[in-house]
This record gives sequence, C-alpha cells and structure tokens, in this order.
Amino acid sequence: MTAMLRTLVATLLVTVVSVPVLRADVLSVDVTERHAIADGSGFGDTGAYEELVGRITFGIDPADPRNQVIVNLDRAPLNADGLVEATADLRILTPADSQRGNGVALVDVSNRGRLTALGFNRGGSGPYGDGFLMREGYTLVWVGWEFDVPADREIRLEVPSVDGNPVGGLGFASVRDVTSWIKYDPSALVSAEHALTFGSSQSGRYLRTFLYLGFNSDTDGRQVFDGMIPHIAGSSRLDLNQPGAAPISLGMFDATAFPFADAALPDPVTGVVDGTLGNARSRPNQPRVFYTNTGVEYWGGGRVATLVHSTPDGAQDLTLQDNVRFYFLAGTQHGPGAFPPPPPGNRQEMGNPTDYWWNMRALLTSLKDWVVDDVEPPPSRHPRFADGNLVAPAQIAFPAIPDVRSPADREGGVRAANHDLDGGAGGGTALPMFVPQVDADGNEIAGIRHPEVAVPLATYTGWNFTNPDNGDPNTLVSLAGSYIPFPATLAQRERTRDPRRSIEERYDSREDFLTRIESAGEALIGDRYLLEADLPAILERAAQHWDLLVGAN
Repeated sequence: MTAMLRTLVATLLVTVVSVPVLRADVLSVDVTERHAIADGSGFGDTGAYEELVGRITFGIDPADPRNQVIVNLDRAPLNADGLVEATADLRILTPADSQRGNGVALVDVSNRGRLTALGFNRGGSGPYGDGFLMREGYTLVWVGWEFDVPADREIRLEVPSVDGNPVGGLGFASVRDVTSWIKYDPSALVSAEHALTFGSSQSGRYLRTFLYLGFNSDTDGRQVFDGMIPHIAGSSRLDLNQPGAAPISLGMFDATAFPFADAALPDPVTGVVDGTLGNARSRPNQPRVFYTNTGVEYWGGGRVATLVHSTPDGAQDLTLQDNVRFYFLAGTQHGPGAFPPPPPGNRQEMGNPTDYWWNMRALLTSLKDWVVDDVEPPPSRHPRFADGNLVAPAQIAFPAIPDVRSPADREGGVRAANHDLDGGAGGGTALPMFVPQVDADGNEIAGIRHPEVAVPLATYTGWNFTNPDNGDPNTLVSLAGSYIPFPATLAQRERTRDPRRSIEERYDSREDFLTRIESAGEALIGDRYLLEADLPAILERAAQHWDLLVGAN
C-alpha cells in the first residue's frame, strides 16, 4: 500500500469538458484534469480514488432574499440573466467506484488556498499519508472561497468588485452552492447523501461566520451541511463580507466580535441580543457542530475560546445546544509542532509537539456516525467554572520553573466591531479572558488529554513568549505553545531547582512508562476520543520520546 500511495498512477490530462448543470446557482463546471490515484486495492475496502480538477462558475441572484446578506451584491455587475457571476477553483477526490464510498462528502474549507483536512491522514508517505480519509470512503471537496489568495495557491475565487472592493461575501455562496449541488443535483460531478465540512484556524473562523450569516440554508431553503468542525477558531469570526475585507490576514487580535456563543444572549456592553445560531438567518437548518480548540485559543489574546461555552461577560458556564459539542484538546498548540522539537528559535521555549490529530480522527468518525446513523457522540470535554478548572490568568497555578516566564499577566484583547449589528456591538471593548487551570506540572487538567499529556514527560502549554533576541520578551508568539521537558533525574532536578518531579521519580522504567501510556490510550478509546487502530502509532511515538529524553536503556 505504501508504494501505491507514493506515486500517482494512470494520470490522464483531459481536454476541458463543460458539464451541464440543472441548478441556477451553478452555471457551469469545466473539468480540466482527471487523475486515477493508486489502484483497486490502494485504499483498503474503498479501493482506488480519482481526482477531478477544474473550475466552477456560480450565478448568484441578488434579488433572492437568502443572498441579500452579501454586502454590495446588489451593486455588482450582472450577466445577461441578471445574475452576479463568480468563478472558483474546484478539486474533488472521490472513490473511483462510488458504491464503495461512505456516501459522505467532506468539504474542506481551504486555509489561504491550502488544503487542511488532509491533516487527518497521518504518517505514511506521498501526498495522502496513511490514506485515512480515503480508507474511510469520504468524497473530499475543495472549492475557492477567498479572493485574496496568492496566485501560486491552488484554491482561489474570482469575484467582481464594487468601487474597487471585491464582493467578498460571494465566498460564502460558493461553498454553500457547491455543497448543495453535490447533495441535491443529479447532474453534479459527484453525489453524496450527507455533507460534512472542516475548517481550521482561518477557515474555522470562516465556518463560524458561515453559520452566523445563515448560509447553511441554500437558496431553496434546504440544509447544506449536516455536520461541521470549526477547528482552532475560538470565538472568532472572519473578515470577508465587508468592503475592504482582508480575509488572508492573520486576524489574531481583531477577529472576535459579539455574539460569541451559539445561543441568543444579551450583550452586557450594548444590550443587543444575538447568537451565532440564535438569529433569524441561522436558526433554520442547523448542522451538528463540533468545536475543537487548543490552549492557544484560550491564551492567544483575541480568540477567547471560553466565550463559546460561557456567558458573554465570562461570568458563568453555558449549557450547549443539543446539536453542539465542544472539545478542548489539552496540552496542545494551534498546530502540532515538529518532533523531535527543534531549538526554540524566536521563542523562549521549544514548540509543543503534541499531535492532536489522532484525537481529531476519532472526533470526525463520531461526527460522521452522529450524522449518518444518529449515534450520540461522546460528551463535550472542556474547562468549566463549575468544575474549578476555568480561571482568570492571575489564578493560574503554573509552577515556578526556573527561567520560564509565567503567563499570569495576560489579558484578553479587545472586541472587533460587528458590522452586521447597529453601532458595531461594542467594538473596542475589552474582552474577558479565562483559561484552563493546570496541575502541579503545568499541564492542563480539563479536556481530552492525549496519552502523553496524561502520562507526561514534559510540560505542554498553549502559550510561548518571544525570545528577547527577537523582540519583546513579554509578548506571546502567535499561535505557539511550549514544550518544557521534565528533569531526567532527581539529581538534575535538585541542581536546577525544578519544582516538577523528575522522570526517574515518576516511572520505574521505560516499560512502566509505555504501559501507562497504553492504559491512558485505552481509556480514551473506551470514551471514543481515540480510535483503537491509532494506539500503536501513539505508543511508537511515546517510545521515541522516552529515548529522546532518557535513552533507550
């Protein structure tokens, strides 16, 4: 299988073929390339895949009430049929034999033109790693939604401009309409009974905005996505649907505007009542939603993940809607760092290498099972005020590790203005900030604890300060966490005055450590936060980690 994944075989470049469509929102699809990927046994029971690459043209009716939330759509140039046209790159990976797929389209909202959902594929070689998504039988779909993606990126959207400003909100319509086309139009290139979507960081913020603006209903009033995972977005949304929008920007400290949570709640600053899923646009056709976040989204200034599961003033816990789960990936950073961790570079500490994608694979599987078979997913896991593990930064019980700066003086940044609400909904107001509490080692207590966080060799955080040689040492490095290994021996601990127990004080041997890792993994498997098939890879990595810090003997 590895050899088959290493190469793309039976590559066929085809002449441009225009595919007729039946839906008014999709005007044409031009397929420019088809590739066969691997052979009939390439991805387990699913077999071979094929890739389709081309361009899709949308015709958006500015008179349709469901499109009128798109800013400046009513002023955009029209084609002969009175529609506003936008053209996007389209890429699809689908089982060559559709009967061997799982009947689910996974629409990956690209991040600045880059593919993100392929992160579910781990290890292996070649562009598709171990082929997890293919072995599971998903049809993978990418469509351009972002107008300011650099020309060298493969997933872009071309939109008209008004007064020199692109009509960026068409990027919500492109994802809505390609998904509706696949679900409901028999003339579509591929079909799926169910549709899920995944967005990471910038594209996770996109999905939160997609929901808020009501794009999960198509222009016929039908549900678009059945399930979605807005990943590492915190409580932020995306700057896309305004003149002068710059969605490609990092949006780290200017992306969080009221409302923060799903439910319609009163804003303590302005008194306005609103919610991500609690307004007239977004109440119909709500998907089942998994919010997944790391420590960075709690500590990282502008993303304030707490406000997704707390009241807007950060005073008390919320009960999440029945169609929503929130999972905190304890001991992780925005995106897993390299292993073995390289030198800190521009940071004060090494980057956090905890690989949360193993947990994400289990969560994606649970979301699919919830959507397809109505199997109740595992319960939310996140810090809560009621449990005493969600606290203000000043209350963090972080140990006094020599030469490690405490984050206890952090603040939450300020709100961005919400252009969809009169007056901007308190733009510029300070955001409340609450963070996950830690244990005596500095590791977060609540959430899904990866086996190497539950049975640690180090302290893993969702924050990391700037190296003084590279800037202000009191500022956080954007999106970075820390990895601070334990002393290997008691003698080393005493010499450095490290308050954390040494590795030799914790574990009798390498075998003892790995046995505990296995037990922690089995507990996660039992709770459905890890797939049984993925435990061997975690054990292998844990063994490498032990050897890195202690040695193989």
